[in-house]
Order: sequence, then structure tokens, then C-alpha cells
Amino acid sequence: MFDKIKRVLAVLCALALVITMVPVSAEAAAKPKFAKTYSSLYENGDKGGVYTYTIKNLTKGQKVKWTVTGTGKSYAKLKKTTTTATKTSVSNTLTINTKGKTAAKNKIVNVTAKIYSKAGKLVSTLSSGNAKIKVKTTKIEIVSDALSQERLYIGESYQFQYKLTPANGTSTNTWSVSCSDGSDVSSAMTKTGVFTPEKEGTYTITATAKSGSAKRTAQATVVVGRTMTAAKQVAADKAAAVFSSSARDQVDKDSFTLYNAAGAKVEIKNIAFSGDGTEAILTTYSCFEDGKTYRLTDGVMEYSFIARVGKPAQMKVLTTETTVAKATTIEYGIYDANGIEVSAKYPGTIRYEEPKITNGYIIEEKNQIYMTSEGDTGTFKMVYTSQDDPTLVLSASAQITCVAASIATETNLTLTTEEAVPNYDAADYKDNRKVAAGGNYYMHFRALDTDGGVLKYDSVEYESSDPDTLLINNRENGIAKVTAIKKGTVKILVTARYGKQTHAYSYEVSVVDQPYLSGITADKSVVYTSSRMAYGDREYIKITAVDQYGEAFALKDETAQIVDNSVYKADIVTYDAATDRIVVNTYGRIAGTYNYTLTLTCGTQKAQVNFTIVVQTPPENGTVSYNIVIDNPELDIALTKDSDISTCGDINIRVAEYRGGVFYGYVYISSVKVMKDNLYYYADLTQTPSEKEVDLGSGDKFTLKALSLNGTVCTKAPTGNYIVTVRFYAQNSSGTSIATASSAFKIKDTQAAPEVTVVRSKATATCKNAVELAKNCLSVTGVENAEITECVVTGSQTAGSSYTLGAGEAVNIKSITVQVKTTINGGKTVVSSYTIPVGKTLKNA
Repeated sequence: MFDKIKRVLAVLCALALVITMVPVSAEAAAKPKFAKTYSSLYENGDKGGVYTYTIKNLTKGQKVKWTVTGTGKSYAKLKKTTTTATKTSVSNTLTINTKGKTAAKNKIVNVTAKIYSKAGKLVSTLSSGNAKIKVKTTKIEIVSDALSQERLYIGESYQFQYKLTPANGTSTNTWSVSCSDGSDVSSAMTKTGVFTPEKEGTYTITATAKSGSAKRTAQATVVVGRTMTAAKQVAADKAAAVFSSSARDQVDKDSFTLYNAAGAKVEIKNIAFSGDGTEAILTTYSCFEDGKTYRLTDGVMEYSFIARVGKPAQMKVLTTETTVAKATTIEYGIYDANGIEVSAKYPGTIRYEEPKITNGYIIEEKNQIYMTSEGDTGTFKMVYTSQDDPTLVLSASAQITCVAASIATETNLTLTTEEAVPNYDAADYKDNRKVAAGGNYYMHFRALDTDGGVLKYDSVEYESSDPDTLLINNRENGIAKVTAIKKGTVKILVTARYGKQTHAYSYEVSVVDQPYLSGITADKSVVYTSSRMAYGDREYIKITAVDQYGEAFALKDETAQIVDNSVYKADIVTYDAATDRIVVNTYGRIAGTYNYTLTLTCGTQKAQVNFTIVVQTPPENGTVSYNIVIDNPELDIALTKDSDISTCGDINIRVAEYRGGVFYGYVYISSVKVMKDNLYYYADLTQTPSEKEVDLGSGDKFTLKALSLNGTVCTKAPTGNYIVTVRFYAQNSSGTSIATASSAFKIKDTQAAPEVTVVRSKATATCKNAVELAKNCLSVTGVENAEITECVVTGSQTAGSSYTLGAGEAVNIKSITVQVKTTINGGKTVVSSYTIPVGKTLKNA
């Protein structure tokens, strides 16, 4: 038994020995594979674009043949094509080089390894799998034309782009936008970088480039400024440009262009602003056409609206309050069915019915109400009758309450070298609170109430915080005489009294060194003229000067030197010190470009400006065009010591012919019409205008007169905007025919107008007539050499000089006539007449 067991064990041991000596089969061994593969291959990543591929589980002596496949194989290079295993693994390196090409982005690279036995038999094929070529972004920048703009505009779209370094960076790029108030407004920026701002503000635009976990950012700041955001019609002759914020003092009527449906320009008469300044209200010379489309632009943005001008359907009285002892205009509106105010299109007459005015009265001729006691009321019915259709009658009832004078919401304090009250309504007016040491000045104060009316304070007094720097001497007329003593800054306290009410205002005034000439500028650096200028024709370049403080400097007693810098000298320019203008005369000169330098000397200071005159010869066969030429498109009829009454009020009108855009000559005028406020004027604009059309005649040149002199009495034309329509002979393809063109001119008067102050309501002596009463109780201020010569009594058709008064009798002085004497050129004295509304009740002694 034991022997049998021994034989079995021997067999088992022998079998085990055989098994251990047989080699393990290939199927049981671990298979070759890549130790690591990559899904992204960055050219400039942490590995510098070099990646190691290792195959493990090899047998010594096996060979590996390497290849690169995929769409990006041209950008990838293996260090070796064949490797032999000396151990159980082999390695090879792959280098990525995109050669700066953006096309390499996200291209596919696949590393393939074929493994062969020592005998050369293919054992296995390995694939690393698809990897995308990527380039890390090291820098991102924001580029856009918008970055060079001073401001961007609401509603406009601006394209921003990012610039990557390297240019073929494969980062994920995003945009974000934040406002200076901290809000995120990224919604205003598209994924493609288009920024469309919706409101004003300062914005930071951020571009972010993300490559894996790495981020690169760039930022740019832009300012979105005040922008025109809409246009709309507000009346039959008014359109409003709507802005994102107040445009007051930022734009004027010349900032806008209005076009009708035919593309023709619609002339704008004037501009006003809404209370918050966000709407610029433009009044046109003519009414809109119902149902027509109009376009309004401020030179940057453009919007359209469809005009509606229907028949009058409703009337409203807009005035609800009047100020104690102040005549207030009763404002009203005539509206069509769409709510558009159409009184400009449908003028009419106004009458009052059932007036009940406590302690006051209605001044019908001026649509004004006057009341004397706070808290009183006035009721009436206002009736409108259409001028064109007497059957069209509308009415509205109203109640107006008398209130105390408003506290000033807007004031002016200014210092001038002239005692005359400044023209606060002038377009270029601004307060002056800077004076020169050693100079004498006059201080003027004005206050406006909440409705823009001038507050007539009973007295105004000024006080200087430092009389040793600025000395003030008060006067009874409210105008103080001021002496600037030395440099410094002082506080000015203005105390204004109205009845028992006292109001105080504070201002700061600077006393500086005497200003001197620092620089000059020309309103035109280049003037284009024609060699065919008619005899006597002139072009002008206006010269303005500034002092060392950057303020306007009045040129006085200056000397001028003009240097001709041209190759071919031409004596075609002179300087007129009286008007501060360069006078250009190119009559008969040959075509060419002439360069000049003007040097002005005031005292010891000099300033220069360069300008160029280009003389052109019109082509005989050039395109023919015509233009109305008005030599004084903005005439100031103020009378001064330098005025020549024979010419200073002239406005000359001619029609110029141009060929190829160059002046060729003047053509014959067959008729001229001049209109203002729907009335026709005569050549003497001071004459009473006509409601019927007036043809002023014909000729090569037509002269309008804005001033007329009868003996010593000077009459001035009404100020405002005029439209001149000219018919003339024009050339066309069929010969000569009558053509029509229109233009505009403006008459202004910067001469200080007299103002009336009520000194007392009861005369100090018995007066024989209303004029004597007016002279006793009223005072004329603001100008010198002024005298009350006549008056009108409310409710009377008799001249005030013939309106006799009894002792203790009271009358209401509706208006007075004031004559002002002015000495003009040649020492001649002329008298200008002013009609000034008063509306005050005065009592005889």
C-alpha cells in the first residue's frame, strides 16, 4: 500500500515540474498600451508644445513604428519614426508647431504605434485617440474705432473686437460690460462684440480669454454721452428733439436740420427747451403738412415722424395764476382731434366774455390779466374765432388766482464797463464776474421768477466782503458803481426787497491782473473766391481775440501787419480795425492760392493767425446753380457813436450765379417779397406791414432799409427773422426762364432798451393830464438821455397828453412812449422811440 502511494506522489511531482518549465502564452501576458494620452495639445502650454508618448508592456527586442494621422498632422512632428524596446517600454516625443496659422486651431492629431515582433511580425496597433491642437492665449487686447471717439451715442451700435497674442490663440473669449454705477450691463454687448448702449454713463468693457484654467483680460473705458433719442411733433409748427439728458446750453437751432417728405430743408425759426431741458422744441417758419413724413437730425442721430395738423376741435386756457401787480399773459392752446396745438395753422381772434376780475382787469389787446391783491380770483370765458372760417368758434372757461411774487429761481449778476443795462436776451450773453485790478465797472443784477418773468424788486443793494479789494458804491437805480482795487476774490451779497419781503443772494467775483492780448483766431482759415467777383464785392474773415485767461479780449487801438507768404504776391487783403475783420478783394485777380499771416499788436503784446485765400476761375461750361446773397444776414440795428445812419440799416439782396460751384456773376431779379409772421413788408422795413402780398420791385440789386430817419426821429424795423422770396432769370437747357428761391435774414437790436420803474402810485403834485402823471410817478432806467413823451390810458382812445385829469382822479397807464437820444457818427443826434407796456394804476394828487 505504501509503495503504491509513493508511486502516485512521484507522478504528481514530475507533472508539476513539466508544467513550470512550459512558457506562459502571449494571450495570458499584459497587452501593450499608451501609458498616457492627451485630449489637447497646446503649442505654448506648460510643456512648451512637446509631448511624450510612452508605450508599456512590451517585450525586449520588439520594434515600434510611429506615425501621425489626422487633420492636424502637418503641424505635428515625431522625434523618431521607429524605436526598439530595450526594456518593457519605449517613448517618443511629439512637437506641435502651428507656424502661426489660425487654421491650426482645433485640428485633430492622432499618434499611431504599430508593434512588431523580433521576427518582424505585426503584433499590435495602438492609437492615442484624437487630440485637438490648441494655442494658449498669452495676451488679449480690445480694438475698435469707437475707442477713438470722445463719446458714444445711445441707440447706436459699435463693433468691438479682440486681438490675441499669439494671433492663433485658441482660448474661449467672452465679453462683459459694467457701468460706473456698479451695474452689469453685459446684455448691451453681443457675443460678437457689438455694443449698443441704452443710457448715458461711463462703461468698462472687458474681454476675457480663457485657455484651460488660465485667464487673460483686457479692459477699455468708453463714455456714452447726451444723445438725441427721438423726434416728435408738438404743434402745427413745432417739432421736439428728445435727448437722453438736458441739452440746454449744449445745442442751438443751427444744430438741427429738418427735412420734409420731398427731402427739402425746412427752415427753423427758433429753439426753446422743456423745463428739464431734455426736449429741444424747434419752431418752423411754416406749418407742417398733415400726413407727411418729416426727418429731424442733430448731425449725429436722425429720426422721423408723421405730422398731424387737423382742424381745431378744442380750446384750453393754460394760465392758472398771476403775480401781484404784474401783468401776466393769458396763455391758451387750440388743439385738433389728435391733441396737436394748431393755432399757427389756424390763426384767429380772441375775445373775453363774462369777465369777473377782483381788484384787477383784463388787457384784451395783449391777452393779459392784471390783479393787485394776493388770493383774489378772476374768472372769464375766452372765445376763439377762426380767421379763415368765422363759423368755427371754440371757447374755454378759466379761473386765475392772484399769488405773491415768486422767489427767484434764476438770477444774473454781471459787471460791465458800461452803465447801460446789458442785453440779457442776446444769444452770446453770459454773466461776467471777473474784473481787472485798477478798472471801474458797473454791477447789474436781475432775478427771474419760476415762469421766467423778471422780478421787479423795489430796491437792490450790493455789499462787498472785502472793500479793500473790490469797492462798491450803491445807487438808487439798482446799478452799483464798482472799483477793482487789487487782485483777490470777494463775496458779493445782494439784498433785494419786494414790499415786506427781503431776499439775499451771494456771488463770488474775482479781481485779476489787467488782461492783455494772448491770441487771435479767424472764423475761416480758408476763403474760396472767384476771379469774377463783381466790382465792390468783398469777402470777410472775422477776427476774435482772447486774453491770458482764455476770455474774450476786446480789440481796441490795435495795429495790424499782414505778411504775404505766397510765391506770387498779391495785394488782395487788408485789415479793418473798426470791424475787426480781414477784408478780401479778389476782383480781377488771377486764379491761385495765396497764404497770409496777420499779426495784431495791442500795447506790447502780439498775436498771429494764418489764413489762405483761394482764387478760382469758374468753368464756362460748368454746372449752373444759383444762390441768394444777403450781405447782412444778421443785422444789428443798435445805434452807437460810430453808426452811419445812411448805411448802417441796409440789407442788400442779390442772386449769384455759380458755374461748377464757383461764382460767375449776378443775375437780374424780377421780383422780391419779404415776410415776417405772415405779414408782407415793404422795402422800408420800418413801415407798417401788409396782410396782402407786396411785390417790392426788380433790379440787379435790391436794398432793404431797417432804419429810417425823419428829421431827428429814428424808427427801427421790428426785430426777428424774415423770409425773403426772390424770382429771377435763370439759365436751363431750354434757355432762360423764371426761377424762385427763398432765404432768411435776422434783425436784432443789442442797444440797451429803456426800462420803467414805478417810483410812486400817487403823484406828489396835481397833474393836468395823463402824461404829466406818468412822468411824476414813473422813472425810466437802463439808458441815458431818455424821456417819457406820451402814454396810453387803458380804456381810452384819447392820447395821454390830451387826457385831462382832475384832482384825486386815478387812471391805469397802459403803456408809455419813451424817446432816447443817441449821438451817432458825425456828432449827429437822433431820437429812437420805444413803446413800453406799464399796466399800472396811478392816482393824481
